[in-house]
Amino acid sequence: MGKIQLLLAENSISGFLTLTFMISLISFVLMLNISGAHTPESSSGLPIWLIAIWSPNIAAIVIWIVRKEFVSNIHLAFSFPKYSWWLLLALVPIVVATLLLLIEAINGSVIEWSNFKFSYLFPLIFINLLMGPLGEELGWRAFLYPVVKDKYGWMASALIVGAIWTLWHAPLWFLDSPQSKIPFWAFSINVILLSILMSIIYNHSQGSIIAIILLHLTFNVSLGVIDILGSHNPGEFIVKSLYVYAPLVLILVGIHELTSVDKCIVE
Repeated sequence: MGKIQLLLAENSISGFLTLTFMISLISFVLMLNISGAHTPESSSGLPIWLIAIWSPNIAAIVIWIVRKEFVSNIHLAFSFPKYSWWLLLALVPIVVATLLLLIEAINGSVIEWSNFKFSYLFPLIFINLLMGPLGEELGWRAFLYPVVKDKYGWMASALIVGAIWTLWHAPLWFLDSPQSKIPFWAFSINVILLSILMSIIYNHSQGSIIAIILLHLTFNVSLGVIDILGSHNPGEFIVKSLYVYAPLVLILVGIHELTSVDKCIVE
């Protein structure tokens, strides 16, 4: 037990990754072997999926408890940052989804506007918050990103965390999951681009992840709304959105580098 505590306390990156992937891989094995657990929509699958989704947070919380830093880090992660226009990047997924819908409408594509009702919005937000950003971002952005950033700088760290985030999702392509409907190459690029946007936000949020959670949430909810409207399947939407995200992220990185006095220190 002492060696494990030492690993978690002194080798935070390797300890975090070991815990995160161990928890998620055990969950994946259970998904494959327990009847009905391949989907979170079943009573047997939901708790297993929640544990898998929350594995980054669980790992971060365990390490913070071992290091007696839990309260201070939770307080920092959910503190309200000073206003910066960079925080508005949390709304980018809504803008991208709206733009693609407008383009499709102008081109004469059929969009089933009547499929969506405002009563769907709260459950859509709640489910996507619980099954995504609220369970992941303490781990990926509040814990892993700043630790890696101290070693490699912000841009390299955004790419590293994005690559790890992609790898962590990979088992979903062996299940009948919503992600498996998306080409893995397109999903991977999309995750890397989102990781860069999240890193830019973090660089201007004084350690808060509230806007990052909002970015993650708006992306997932936008994807859900697009699916309800029937204008795209998830894979088609992700591929098309790359034509917007890729140049947009490149422009934002350029602006960030030109306007940031110190690129490596959180404002």
